[in-house]
Amino acid sequence: MRETAGEVRILGPVEVCGPHGRAELTGARQRSIVAVLALRAGSPVAVDRLVDVLWGEDPPRTAVRSLHSHVARVRQALADCGLPGALVTKPGGYQLDASVDAETFGRTRDLGLWRGEPLAGTELFGWGRAEIDRLREQRIAALEAHWGERLDRPDAVEELERLVVGHPTRERLVGLLMRALHQDGRHADALEAFRRLRQRLADELGVDPGPELTALHTAILRRDPSLHSARPAQLPARAGHFTGRAAEFAALADLPPIVVVSGVAGVGKTTFAVEWARRVAGRFPDGQVFLDLQRLTPAQALTEMLHSLGVPADRVPADPTALYRTLLHGKKVLIVLDDVRRARDVLPLVPGDQGNLLLITSRDTLSALGTRHAVHTVNLDLLTDSEAHDLLTDILGEERVSAEPAATAELVVRCGRLPLALRIAAARLAIRPGRRISDLVRELTRNDPLDVLTVDGDDRTVRTVFASAHRTLSAQAAELFRVLGEHPGASFPADLADAMGPGLDELVASHLVSEVGNGRYALHDLIRLFARQSGDIGDGVERLLDRYLTIAHAAGEVLNPRHDLVARPHSDDLPFGSERVEVLAYLDAERDNMLHVIRLAAREELHRETWQLAYLLTSYFEARGNWAARVEQCEHAVRAARALGDRRAEAEMLRGQGIALQMTSRIAEAMVVQREALQLVREAGDLRGEARLHNNIANAHSELREFDRALESYRAAMDVHGTAGDEVGVALARRNLGYTYVRMGRPELAAEPLFAALDTFRAKENQRLEAATLMTLGGAFHQLADLEPALRYFGDALRISREITDHRFEADALSGLGITQLALGDPAVARDCLTDALVVCRTLGDGHREASTSRQLAEADLALGDLAAAREHLDAALAARTQAPDAFEQAQVHRTLAGLESRCGRWTEAARHLAQAVTLFTSCRRS
Repeated sequence: MRETAGEVRILGPVEVCGPHGRAELTGARQRSIVAVLALRAGSPVAVDRLVDVLWGEDPPRTAVRSLHSHVARVRQALADCGLPGALVTKPGGYQLDASVDAETFGRTRDLGLWRGEPLAGTELFGWGRAEIDRLREQRIAALEAHWGERLDRPDAVEELERLVVGHPTRERLVGLLMRALHQDGRHADALEAFRRLRQRLADELGVDPGPELTALHTAILRRDPSLHSARPAQLPARAGHFTGRAAEFAALADLPPIVVVSGVAGVGKTTFAVEWARRVAGRFPDGQVFLDLQRLTPAQALTEMLHSLGVPADRVPADPTALYRTLLHGKKVLIVLDDVRRARDVLPLVPGDQGNLLLITSRDTLSALGTRHAVHTVNLDLLTDSEAHDLLTDILGEERVSAEPAATAELVVRCGRLPLALRIAAARLAIRPGRRISDLVRELTRNDPLDVLTVDGDDRTVRTVFASAHRTLSAQAAELFRVLGEHPGASFPADLADAMGPGLDELVASHLVSEVGNGRYALHDLIRLFARQSGDIGDGVERLLDRYLTIAHAAGEVLNPRHDLVARPHSDDLPFGSERVEVLAYLDAERDNMLHVIRLAAREELHRETWQLAYLLTSYFEARGNWAARVEQCEHAVRAARALGDRRAEAEMLRGQGIALQMTSRIAEAMVVQREALQLVREAGDLRGEARLHNNIANAHSELREFDRALESYRAAMDVHGTAGDEVGVALARRNLGYTYVRMGRPELAAEPLFAALDTFRAKENQRLEAATLMTLGGAFHQLADLEPALRYFGDALRISREITDHRFEADALSGLGITQLALGDPAVARDCLTDALVVCRTLGDGHREASTSRQLAEADLALGDLAAAREHLDAALAARTQAPDAFEQAQVHRTLAGLESRCGRWTEAARHLAQAVTLFTSCRRS
């Protein structure tokens, strides 16, 4: 149908309104033509049907000619009011193209479109009269539906009485009047309305009222409580400055019948629920109920619900559940239950059919509810940084927030992105417009945030909402909560919590502990602070550390049984098996916690736990690196051993500290602590410890390119290991001796000790040291320009390193493959290998290896002609050398930069870099 700007109105006196005003329709005949064409708007109406409806069964002979004449006048009237094309001629008839109020009413049931009797001012016959009756029926049905939803209105009785006068035998109307009278307390009048209808039906039609109305009459006689109906509108006001949650709202677009909104205390569950309920309230015309279940027992909640639905207190039955579901049957009511504690408290309040919606907020996930009903759960997370910033901006204003961007970001962090904390912080700032955001951040930093995050006159603080969740915990869960509050890391594994005692599931269900994925859990920063203030922890810290000692000891037995200074009983309660890969994967997930746990032990002055935990983690750091953290661990351990007066432990942790210092390129410091340790083990007569320290001191000399001293110390290590009967120790010293020959540029001397070491490691099934030896053999053959064996040895080393997931050796093997492929003339493959190596180095946090690999990558880039990439990698290598100084390696970087600048035609820069390289090479001491 072609759109027009006008409207034809037939729900009352017939009229046409166009852009230029109302059409001048003269006489009933013209109005009738417009009306019947409007009844079929958009479709042609045949001439003979028009004649029938306009003149009835006996039309005059001139009817058709007269019809054409009237149509012409109507068409002119329509054109005059701005609708020139609305009435069109069709084969055999006419068609009206216009918007019609009756069609709009059919879609919307908008009673405001009615202006009186339908098609008033027309004279119609036959099907025209039937259409009038149809429209009247539509209107009265719409009125019944309208008042059926509004029986609680003060004018309901008056309006229904007026309608019943016009339709005295319409049972639906009489029934509505009876209900309205009954709810108004006029029981006798309600019964009288039924009596009048029954008498009229008997007198006029000889029938009785139908069963539905008769049942209503009986219910009124019995004063049935189910007859009491109200249209509650109890939703609280929206919270100001609502921010975010778009994804959560989108997930509720289909209006699932039961929704549980859960999340940590203070995350905004009630705020979210009220906001969403307000948005969808129009889709629940029978009312919206809001109950706070924190202050009500389940029985009280059900009684309150019945009162909300219109049932007087004296009509609530002993078992109100059936009445509750009866009242909701066939209705559309939105029910919000706030702060539900347990699933069993909700079960009696679940509606019997799905036209209603039950919206629940709870700190608990209420998983038991899902075993009986289909539940859609919305787990509210903390706000994102952006959402938290938007919330502060909404409350404080753009100008104030933008004036202190860094302080605003820090405030978000201090509040942990928790909506309640952010709102309280913003409220404190809002009441003091002159206060800087940074001042509040400083107050939060210097004081207990739980004390700061309060507002005078409002008892809903961060501490009180946490306390309300804590009060519902069982004694076991509360004890576990306090212990986990002392855990110093960002997250912890499930097995740790389970080892501390039962209650993890309860804490997760209460959202005091959050699952963060991969079997790990965490406490929000403010919740952790609350946990530490929630009661006596007893021996919780000791038990926590003992669990870490158990894990570290079991892991060390798998990774490197040679670290056997600490003996502990065997445990069957372990989160991993006997496979190296499995153990390393577990410790990788715990890596960030290790230093924090050792700090905790040191802070609590638990000296034995401090040094033993650091010692038992030795084999992990050998495999994975992260040497900067290892330096601090060993420093704590050395102090703890000295506090205990344990000279052997002190020597071992000094040795570990020396290795870590050397791996972070602090070689001079490493040499000092290694010699201090050597003195201690000699005094104790510890041959194996002495041999290991000779080996480590030799390694330091080798890195300093003090090769004569390195060779001397390696030979001393081999002698003492041999005296101690330590075959693996002898082989390790031989391997390191071969490595030093390679660093000296004497690869022809390296083969004999390396192959001897390889035989021992294979015989002892020590894959890690086998891989290390294969890599050194690869380096030796690379220097000998025998590249195929070099490629094979590096490849075997890579394979073993990946099998045992030793990332440090994996990075070295990839680098070796890269430089060998480059020497073979395949820079593309070389760059791929070296790129992979760089990724592993960065994972390890090993600045020395990262710098060396970046330089090697630059050489591959140069071979490929990618000068920009080469410059980027060389700049990165120089930057990394600031944290991991090595004059020889730095000289190589400048030498490669000189080559790059030469290719770019920058001769002055090339000469400068070459001069720096010469200076650095000259400064490197050689034996």
